[in-house]
Amino acid sequence: MLNFKTKFQERIPRSVAKVITWRILVTITNFVGGWLASGSWMVGLGVVSFALVVNSILYFFHERGWNATDWGKKVADNSSETQNDK
Repeated sequence: MLNFKTKFQERIPRSVAKVITWRILVTITNFVGGWLASGSWMVGLGVVSFALVVNSILYFFHERGWNATDWGKKVADNSSETQNDK
């Protein structure tokens, strides 16, 4: 069952940084894909323009939704590191 009260939460600036880096990669592939499929770099720019806005917003909310649950996360056991640091 999903637990929406998590011990660790990703802060919004981290989610935004992930959106930006992901969009850089996807923007390049969208442009190249649109250009290769149509033969027109203008179509490539059109694809990028639409996808940049819509998909960035969708990805942000997708990330925030995943951040709301503990599913697939675990707390790292750092007890051996702490003992060695003393």
